[in-house]
Amino acid sequence: MYLHIGGAKIVAAEDIIGIFNMSIKEKQCNKEFLQSTPQSAYSNAEEIKSFIVTKDKIIFSPIASGTLNKRFQNNIFDK
Repeated sequence: MYLHIGGAKIVAAEDIIGIFNMSIKEKQCNKEFLQSTPQSAYSNAEEIKSFIVTKDKIIFSPIASGTLNKRFQNNIFDK
C-alpha cells in the first residue's frame, strides 16, 4: 500500500514510522531531531502542515496530520 502525502508524492506504507503535526517542531528535542535527520525538500514552506518520519528520511506535507492518519488507517484496514 502507498500513502498519497500531497502534490505528486507517495510513500510506501511499510516505510512510515510516524505522521506528525508541524506544530510540535517548536519543542527543543523535536528541533534537534528534525535538524539531524535527512529531509525531503518541499518547495513551499508556508503550506507545510505535517511531516512524515520514514525509515530513512523526513518528508514534509501540505496535508494535515489528521487527514494523513485517516488515509493511512483506511489503507491498512482496506487490504
